[in-house]
Order: sequence, then C-alpha cells, then structure tokens
Amino acid sequence: MSNSRSQQVVTLVTLAGSGALVAGLFGAYIVFGSQLALAQAADSFMDVFTAGVLTWTVIVAAKPQDENHPFGHSRAEPIGGLVVAVVAGVLAIEVARSAGTALLSHGEVKLDYTLVGVFGAKTLFKTAIFFVATAARKRTKSPAMKALAVDARNDVLVSLLAIGGFFAARNGLPTLDSWLALPIAAWIAWSGIELARENVRYLMGEAPPAERQEQLRQLAADIKGVKSAHDLRAHYLGTEIQVHVHIVVDSGLTVLQAHDIGEAVRTTLENEDDVGHCSVHIDIKEDPGAE
Repeated sequence: MSNSRSQQVVTLVTLAGSGALVAGLFGAYIVFGSQLALAQAADSFMDVFTAGVLTWTVIVAAKPQDENHPFGHSRAEPIGGLVVAVVAGVLAIEVARSAGTALLSHGEVKLDYTLVGVFGAKTLFKTAIFFVATAARKRTKSPAMKALAVDARNDVLVSLLAIGGFFAARNGLPTLDSWLALPIAAWIAWSGIELARENVRYLMGEAPPAERQEQLRQLAADIKGVKSAHDLRAHYLGTEIQVHVHIVVDSGLTVLQAHDIGEAVRTTLENEDDVGHCSVHIDIKEDPGAE
C-alpha cells in the first residue's frame, strides 16, 4: 500500500470511529446529564472534523504538479489545519459555557457505569490511533500523521481525566464533573491556538530552522565536483521546503560538466523528505560579486 493510500486509510478509520464516539458520548450526556460526556462528545466531534479535513488534505497534497500548481499541492495541509484550529476555538467556548451553566444551576448528574464504558471505549480507540499514526509518521514523515498522533495522545489523556472525574463524583464530589470539563475546554482551545500558529508559519513562507539550512548547505557542498556551497536560502511552501543554493565549481569544467554537477546537487536535496523543490546557481569563483 502506498504511503498516501495508507494515510487515507488511517484518517478514514479515525473519521468513522470518532463519529461513533460522538453518538455514544452525546447519548450519555442526554441520559445521564454528564458535562464530561458532553465535553468528550464535543472533542470527538472536533476529531470527526479533523479527520475529515486531514483526509481531504492527504488526498489533495498527494496530487502531482499541474499547470496551475507547478510546485505541487503541499499547501493543502496547512489550510486544513487552520480550519480545524477555528473549529477548536468554537468548540472550546461551547464546552466551557455548558459547564459553567451546569455549575450555576447545580444540575444533578446520573452516575452510571455506562459512562465509564463509553469513556473507556474512546480511550482504547484513541490509543490504537496514536500508535498507528505514530508508525505512519515515522514511515512517511507526514505532518498530517503527526497531527493525528498528537490529537490522539491528547484525547487519551483527556479521556482518562474524564474517568477520574466520574469516580470522584461517585465518591461525593458531584460538581467535579463540571469543574473537570473546564480544563478540557482550555485544552481544546490551546490545541487550536498551537495548530493555528504552526500552520500560519507554513503558509507565510517562514524559513526552516538555521540548523536544517546548514544541513542542506552541507549536503550540497559534499557533492563530488562542488568546491563549496554558499548563499543558501530556504522557506516553506506549504509543508515542503523550497531551496535555492549557490555552488562553486572549477572554472576549467565544460558547461555540460558544470550542469551535471548542478543537477546532482538539485537531485540530492530534492531527495530529502522535507524538500519539495531546489534550484541551483553555479559559480566558478568563491566570490561571484568580486568583479
């Protein structure tokens, strides 16, 4: 199975599983009045949206270059990430509002072990998604799989918090159910903010870390026939790095020989997992601006 296809399968499974969890958790909220169940249902609804957007971005990002997109479609993933970030903010506000209302109204919560079963089901499902997405991330270096793995890990922690809140409520602390919904809302909001910040960097064409730029420059310098490499410039185009680098070659080479060295540099850098396109300028002296 191709990397793109395997990523689509992971996101589609997450989409279907999260949809089932939304139904179960929202049903638990209606029956038992648990604010933690509502918060978990809201979080799972965000997971449905997240999985849907990530499925779309994986499909679009895998499309080859075309006339209208000569550098590919890698910007699809950051655009999807920003949409998910906005939804996270809206859901965080709604969860906090609902929990605050319950605290002010002193609503009663029906404590039934069915709630533990539903929370446990989400914990197990998200644990499985975390390991699958982490493995896919290591294999493909996909930002979408990284986002899915982080989201699944967060959900596991939040679900365990919900289970703890249930047992606290059964032991004489009924309002803890609503109080614990508040940090869940804050967690969702913070996740949305972090997601937005990361994807804005990609869309604004921010330069990769200086250490990564130096690694790419050194790769170019190590190519046979390259005397040195300098003036490397790099920025993100979507989730991929676009690179421009100057190399110095021997002045006695033919045009064809110099061209072949430049092509070797370009091919080597573009074979890096995070590099989408590389252009190479060939110089024949250390300081091309000396004349």
